[in-house]
Amino acid sequence: MNDVDSAGLRCAACGGREAVGLYEGISRCRTCTHVFVDRSVPDEELVRLYQGSYFKGEEYLDYLADRLVLEKNFRARVRVLEKHWGDTSAQSLLEVGCAYGFFLNIIAPRFARAVGIDISEDAVSYARQVLEVDARNIAITDPQLELGGHYDVACMWDTIEHLAAPDACIEQLSKLVRPNGLLAVTTGDISSLLARVRGRRWRLIHPPTHLHYFTRHSLRTLLARFGFQVIHDEACGFFRSVGNILYNVLALRWRQQRLYDFLAKTPLVNAHLYLNTYDIRFVVARRIPQPEPGK
Repeated sequence: MNDVDSAGLRCAACGGREAVGLYEGISRCRTCTHVFVDRSVPDEELVRLYQGSYFKGEEYLDYLADRLVLEKNFRARVRVLEKHWGDTSAQSLLEVGCAYGFFLNIIAPRFARAVGIDISEDAVSYARQVLEVDARNIAITDPQLELGGHYDVACMWDTIEHLAAPDACIEQLSKLVRPNGLLAVTTGDISSLLARVRGRRWRLIHPPTHLHYFTRHSLRTLLARFGFQVIHDEACGFFRSVGNILYNVLALRWRQQRLYDFLAKTPLVNAHLYLNTYDIRFVVARRIPQPEPGK
C-alpha cells in the first residue's frame, strides 16, 4: 500500500484527509477504514450510468424480470423494521434510490405517505406510470429538492455505495428524518471475511457504479456524524435469481457469453435461491434528538 496525494480527497465517512492506496484507483481512510474510489464522478456521468440499459443488459440482466425475487428481499427487510417502527398508519416514509418502485409498492399501503426518489428517469417513469407510486426523478442532494415535510422512516436499499457524496446524503436525511425517526441502510461490507479474502476481486468492487465501500466501523462513523445511532446491525442474506447470478458471474465477470447463453436456455435459470455470504450489512439507526440551542 502506498500513500496517496490527499489533496482534494476527503473521506465521506469521517471527513478526514489522510488516505492510503489500497488498490489501483481505490484508497482507504487511515482514520476510519472507509474505502473509496479516489476520483470524482460528475453528477452528469452518474445520471447517464443509471438509465434503462443499466437495469437491463448491463449491471442487471433484467431488473423488471427479477421483480418477485427483489420483493422477497424487501419483505425480509420490512420484517426487521417492524420491530422498531410501531404503528405506521399515520407516519411517512422516504426511499432514496427507489428504482422501479417495487419497495414503495409494497410499503405504501402501510404508511400515510410514502415517497421515493431516484436519478434514473426510466425507472421513475415506470414506478409512477405502472405502479402508480409517488416516485420522483431527483437526487437527494439536489438544491431544488422539495419533498413536502419531514419523514418518520427513510430507507436506502443498496444505494449508498453508488453515491458520489454519501455524507451529503446522510446530512440531508438528518434534516428530513424526524427526531427518533429511523434510517435503514443496506450496503456491502468491505471489512467482511469474504471481501478480505477476495481483495480487489471482491464482487462488489466495480467502479464507477460503486464508488464507496463501507466497513462496519466507517458506516457507523458516518451515521454518528449526523446524529444517527445504530440500533440494529446484521449481516443479512438475500434472494437471488439463478439467471441473474449466472449473468453476473459468466457474462460480466468471466466474459463467458456462450456458456451463459447455453445455460440461460435451461429451466435452472428460472429458479431462485437464498444466500448469506456475510458481506452485506443491514443497519437500522435512530435519529437522536438534538438539544435546543441554549439548553
